[in-house]
Amino acid sequence: MRSQILSTQKLKTYKRVTFVIWLVVFLLIVLGAIQSPDLYIAVFWPIYWSIGFYALYIKRTLQLKSIAYDDENIYVLENTQEVIIPFTNIREIKLQSVTGVHTIFLYRNFGLSKEIWFKSSLWYPFNFKKVDNEVYRLQQKIEEVKARSSQNPGLNLASQN
Repeated sequence: MRSQILSTQKLKTYKRVTFVIWLVVFLLIVLGAIQSPDLYIAVFWPIYWSIGFYALYIKRTLQLKSIAYDDENIYVLENTQEVIIPFTNIREIKLQSVTGVHTIFLYRNFGLSKEIWFKSSLWYPFNFKKVDNEVYRLQQKIEEVKARSSQNPGLNLASQN
């Protein structure tokens, strides 16, 4: 039985809205810069802010993945594929930003990277108690599986092969 943390449909909407916001802000900066008599502001100001906004926000948003989990694995939904990551290969889960972006740190790369970013809720921080409880439950399950696998080393070797 899987418990979905973030649905793919909401994540796609979030990415699209983020892009539209970036586009509107960029156009407003360009319009404001065009009206400026200073050539420096007219040319470099839009470039500076669009690169900064891309590096800080868009790049992070594009890295977000949809995450589902059950009692033994995390499922990373990547377009039409699903990557299965056993709990024993997860180092930790951390909240990375006030907007509810969490990072799953892995011991090894599973074709995505050693860090998987997911947005727990579109309404975070307004519903932080519910979201934090869900992430805490996931962390507890991961710790339980790691404790079981450390007691039985054969399980740990099987999950790494």
